[in-house]
Formats: sequence, C-alpha cells, structure tokens
Amino acid sequence: MSRVNGLVFLTLVLGAAALGATACSDDGNLAGTNGPSSSGTSGTSGTSGTSGTSGTSGTSGTSGTSGTSGNPSGKVLEELSGDVGAPKTLSSTKDYLLKGLVRVKAGATLTIEKGTTIKGDPGTKAILLVEPGAKLIAEGTADEPIVFTSPAAPGVRRAGDWGGVVILGNAPVNYPGGKGSIEGILSTTSGTQYGGNDPNDDSGIIRYVRIEYAGVVLSPDNEVNGLTFGGVGRGTKVDHVQVRMALDDCFEFFGGTVDAHHLICQYNQDDGFDTDNGYQGRLQFLVLQQDPAHPGEDNGFESDNDAQGSANLPLTSPTVFNATMCGKNADPTGAQFGALIRRNARGSYNNVLFQGFESNLDVRDPSTALAVTGPGDATHPPLTFKASVFGHTINAGVLENVNYAETGAAAPDKDNDDGFNEVAWIHNAALANTFADPAGIDCFNPKTPAFGPSASITTGAVVPPNDGFFDTTATYVGAFKDANDKWATTGKWVSWDNQ
Repeated sequence: MSRVNGLVFLTLVLGAAALGATACSDDGNLAGTNGPSSSGTSGTSGTSGTSGTSGTSGTSGTSGTSGTSGNPSGKVLEELSGDVGAPKTLSSTKDYLLKGLVRVKAGATLTIEKGTTIKGDPGTKAILLVEPGAKLIAEGTADEPIVFTSPAAPGVRRAGDWGGVVILGNAPVNYPGGKGSIEGILSTTSGTQYGGNDPNDDSGIIRYVRIEYAGVVLSPDNEVNGLTFGGVGRGTKVDHVQVRMALDDCFEFFGGTVDAHHLICQYNQDDGFDTDNGYQGRLQFLVLQQDPAHPGEDNGFESDNDAQGSANLPLTSPTVFNATMCGKNADPTGAQFGALIRRNARGSYNNVLFQGFESNLDVRDPSTALAVTGPGDATHPPLTFKASVFGHTINAGVLENVNYAETGAAAPDKDNDDGFNEVAWIHNAALANTFADPAGIDCFNPKTPAFGPSASITTGAVVPPNDGFFDTTATYVGAFKDANDKWATTGKWVSWDNQ
C-alpha cells in the first residue's frame, strides 16, 4: 500500500449506544442505519430477498434472511450485518450477503463452514472486521473453499465491488505507546485499535480461503486491502489463501508476528505483499501475478518501518522464503519494482524468483541502505536478498536485471539512498543470486499459468530454518519445485482469470 499512514482504509463510527454496522456513502462519509434494533429487525428490512423477515437479535449479527430467488447458487441468501458478539457459525447450506461493517467483537468467535460463500454488498461497502480478542475460524479445503466475493454476475464483477477482510490482534507493533489505530474519516473506537505485547496472540484460522473483487474506495486514495492484518500474532494460522482482483494490496501486514504460507495474489491494483509498522512474521510459498493493464505503481514486495522511516522498534523485518513474483511484463506508466524496501525497513528474502518487473529491486532512503552496510544486531537486523533469481526486467534503463543506475536527474533514475549501489550488492557472489530466466515458466498467463520451472533451481539455494514453521525441504528458488509442483493451480480454492 503506498499510503502508509497507519491502517488508512476503514471508515468507522460508533454512536452513543452502538451502530451495529455502518455504511459509507460514495463520498467517504458515513451513512445508513444498517445496525440491529432492539427488536432484532433488520435496518434494511431484508430487501435482499423475498421474505424481508429478520433473523436473530442484533448481537448475533444476522438479519434479513431471503429466499433463493435471484441467487445463482440456488441456496438461501442470508444477510449478515451488525456486530457478532457471541459465538456464531455460518452454514455452507446458505450463502451470505455481508452488509456494511460487520464486527466480530472481542471474546466472540465467527466460524465459517467449509464450502461457504460470502458476498460483499457494494451499496454498503461491506467489510468484515475481526477485533483484537475475537477469532475468525475460516477453515475450508482445497475443493470446498470459503469464498468472499462480489454479488455481481460474472463478467460484471470488478475490483472494489466491496470492502475486504480485516483481522486485528494483540501482537507487538512499533507505534508509540504500542497501539495502532485504524484511521477513519470520522472517528474510531477502542475495538479498532490493535497491537499489544503478546507475540503468540491467536486470532483464529484462515485456510483455503479466496477473497476476490475487494478493495472498495472509501474516499480518494483510501481503499481497503483484500486481506489486512493489524498486530496479529503467530498463534493465528494462515495458509492457502488467494486474493485476486483487489483494488488495493492483496495482503498487508501492519506489525504483528503472524506467519503465513501458500499465499497467492493475482491482478491486484497496488502491492502484492506489504509489510509495515514492525511486522516480524515468517512467510513461505508466495505467488504474485500482476495485471499488465493497470498503470499504477504496483510493487511485488513493499516494506516500510513506518510512514516516517523512524527507528521505532520492533523494526519491520519479515523473513521470506520461496516466492515467485511475476510483474506486469510490460512497462507501466509509473515506476514498478519487484521489491521496494524503504523507510528503514529490514528483512531476509531468500529463494525468490523475480520476472517481468520494470525493475526488480529498489532500496530507498539512506537509513534503509545502512541496513545492508551496517553491522546489525538483534534489534537492528540486516536487509538481505540471497539465492534469488533476478529475471528479465522491462525498462532498458535497468542495469543487469536489478535497478536503475540512480545517476539521473529524476526518479526512478535519481539517487534516493545516498549513493548505495543495489546492482553491485545483489551481484556479490557470496549472495548466490542469478540473473537469467529459468526455462519452462509461463507465469504471465492469467488463465492457465505455469509457475514451476522445467527443472528445480537448486544451485545456491538456501535451506529454510528448521524452526517449526518453514518447510525445510524447499531447497530451491521460487515457490515451486518444478513443473510438476502445481499447488497454486490445483483445486477449487483457486481461480485464475483476467476478470
């Protein structure tokens, strides 16, 4: 996310009693009375279906169960709105229409059965928010995934049709005082603060989940990510998640320690994997495929310590192994990097394959360059890129598949890091990086991509740490061992298309 002033994506307001859900008007102001009333009736009278009857009381977050008319799956379409303040399960025998801001309150657990579809209402800019101390148990399977999507018809669905999924927790962040706040247009509440002192905090399970057409615009330059983590701890289990057709970032991690593996980002309109505000988690098996038709400055990895580039601790320092990062394979209007590391961020990036970006890497700001050249210590880890393939780049001004010379008068060829030479650094033989495209990969095809190389790329590959999280057998470059490794294209949990 290029807008890094905290979680700049969500509009929240809480009145004297409590509005169960709030809807944002198109100008970014809050409107609508979609919350539960004392009688348990829906604030919108259930107009999504034919019955118009209410569900249970507002504390359970349900209202307005409809019939099957107009729902292509043939299932009952039930409205989900308001606060979830008690344990609640969404059944796979129904589809759900997420309306407005649906908050899972601290102490409550929202369980979503495998095979369940949740449709985000465009008119109310639907967002699912899991507060610190709450849990989301969304555990699908490869062929019975949980899908968050648009209610629009195929061919009409677009990025930004609805909001997205936001998970907040109590793990460390680097904001002064140890708490970050969701920056809203009007006001925020205690439930929208995140961060704490529990690195093992548990916000639930997100497994075999697809999130698509998210990223609604709340106000100019203020969109929701597909999946956002704020101060989420490593007790949370996240794996096999695809975010596609997002209007903003696919995945963004604001602080916290949550680990994740087998993540896919397709055709986003900002960054693929964004880390900020002291994120210290571990990531493995990541895939990115960008949209060549989008003109924005969309980066693969983007990382900041914070918006100011401060030395606040903990420093943003993700540990990444085995990623396949496929750019637009076209020269966009704005600068586009496979990895943009800036504002005093650190990190360890290993066994990463870059292809098709305008430029593969930019280390920006003198403080970030010092992360490479400085001695480093336990609280100030270095910035490293090891055993990675820096494949073909698109702009002719990029040197040796790494970065611009940064000797020009204007960006992106202007010095932005006090003369630090990314090209010489990445070409250091001790880092075991290589610079030729491997054979067999067709990762730019939006419908039938082939991500695995013809033969495993093992020369110089780093062995992942044996720490209980990483798969130590992945001693190869990229997210795929070879052409037979098809985890990202197998099963109903993934969808590949350019619309």
